[in-house]
Amino acid sequence: MNDRHRIGMTSLLAIGIYAGSLQYGFTAIDDGGQVLENPFVQSLDWESVKGMFTNASVGMYQPLTTLFFALINSVFGHDTATPFHLFSLLLHAMNTALVYRVGKRLLHHEAAAFVLALLFAAHPLAVEAVCWVSATSTLLFTGCFLSAMLAYDRFLTNGEQRQYGAALGFFLLGCSAKVQMLPFIGVMFLLDYLRGRPLLTDGVRKLPFAVIGAGFVAISLHFRGGQTAFTGDYAAWLLTPAQFMWYALKAIVPVKLGILYDWPAEPWTAWTIGAYLGIAAWAAAIVPWRTNRLFVFGSLFFFGNLVLHTALCTTFLGPYADRYGYLSVLGLWLAVWSLIPESRRTVALRAGGSAAVVFAGLAFAQTQHWRSTIDLWTHNLTHESATFSNGMRGALYYQSGQFARAKRDFEKVDRTPDPRFEAEKYSYLYTKLGLITTDSEPENSLRYFKHAAEWKPHRESFENVAVAAKKLGDFETAEAFYLKCAKDFEPPSYYMNLSSLYFETQQFEKGADIMTQAIDAGCDDILCFKMRCFFRIETRDIPGALADFEQAMALFNAAPDARTDPILNNLQMMLLPHLSGP
Repeated sequence: MNDRHRIGMTSLLAIGIYAGSLQYGFTAIDDGGQVLENPFVQSLDWESVKGMFTNASVGMYQPLTTLFFALINSVFGHDTATPFHLFSLLLHAMNTALVYRVGKRLLHHEAAAFVLALLFAAHPLAVEAVCWVSATSTLLFTGCFLSAMLAYDRFLTNGEQRQYGAALGFFLLGCSAKVQMLPFIGVMFLLDYLRGRPLLTDGVRKLPFAVIGAGFVAISLHFRGGQTAFTGDYAAWLLTPAQFMWYALKAIVPVKLGILYDWPAEPWTAWTIGAYLGIAAWAAAIVPWRTNRLFVFGSLFFFGNLVLHTALCTTFLGPYADRYGYLSVLGLWLAVWSLIPESRRTVALRAGGSAAVVFAGLAFAQTQHWRSTIDLWTHNLTHESATFSNGMRGALYYQSGQFARAKRDFEKVDRTPDPRFEAEKYSYLYTKLGLITTDSEPENSLRYFKHAAEWKPHRESFENVAVAAKKLGDFETAEAFYLKCAKDFEPPSYYMNLSSLYFETQQFEKGADIMTQAIDAGCDDILCFKMRCFFRIETRDIPGALADFEQAMALFNAAPDARTDPILNNLQMMLLPHLSGP
């Protein structure tokens, strides 16, 4: 079996696992911001290209990924997600071929490189990166990372400057796809070590990489600095050993995978303590096995490519993400292979091939959860207890008109709030709950609308509370929330809502006063004069009522094509004794 056959087989394996994803749509998690609603993706002109390189998408600086989306969109459009999924599958197949090439150079064993590529193609941790359009950046930067590794390793072995230039070019492209390309600088030192070169002798050659990397760090921090979604009441960095060991465990037993994982409530559990011991044992093994260069290389490759995804560097949404293991787990397989005695390698290769078959089955099953975003969140709830998934699924249920299901999910969040939801999402959640329960549970509806107003105090929220309170006859609360609204008059909802309330509660003096405020603020609509006229009649301010009636009549007569106004007629009848008097 030659290289072409092996690469063909790994590609067929990838296609067999992910072919079904070609029928899937976009995922309602970032795909809107990155593709469907991204103005830089919608057209491929100079202004859009300039915008890609000077702006972020959903808080991430990844201009090459945005350009990639724009190229697909310019040819195929985005009426369907199929072209985007197709290119994700092709990128994964390409990366699998690159893994085989890297494996051949590092392992000097074609069969081992083939098994390494099979494991990479089939591993369930790759499903998120391949099935989620927004994770295309992971596929792109991984392709650049592996290509840069090949080029730099060739430079080390044959000294060709063009290979060094190629490595630098792929590094620049990788950083443009995703800032997680940065650990490649450390991998360069690892390749030096693996090839027996002095680590500091070629340090000057790393300088251009370091300068480019520093630039991308500064840009990334500018666009995303300070964001956090950590929910624990302890120092987040305490979880770092558990984060490393989670990926090691999932590399071997890739079950209970999902789109978002819960932050643990406290750091000292049996699992986290075991992770500390595991990391300590791993670190201790590196010292006596330091002569095993491949073991050291693989171990540090694994840790180095994960460190940016740990709480040492970021605490964004969850402690783990499947896509972060896409490239990193390669280091683990290299380290394991380095420990297998020569006499046991045939057995190990068979075991690796068998594992790839099992992983392929698990990965295929995992892809089924990506059929729809609702399916994705539903699967997540099978192994994560936080209500973040309920809130996200409930929003999708609401949008699709499944209000009973949306209500159940939203009420779970109400009972057990997830602090990772920002104010905008909580306001949305409670507003929809209020609307769903308006007729069936008016008292709960009022409570939900109040919560929405607490999370996002703006006019719509205040008006929702006031309307719900009016329905229950709680006019004092209704007035209090109407008064919280801004005094606008285009449209004059502040004044009209209060005047309607005062009319309903027969608070005519307040009604006249609020209409005076509206008129003084510049709202000289005929309705304001008619309303104040009525209120003044009720408060026996006949001279004021007459003045308002005359003003309303003047506005009515000045209107083109004026027709009979029943309200003016009624007001005229009410004022008739005074109009006909001496």
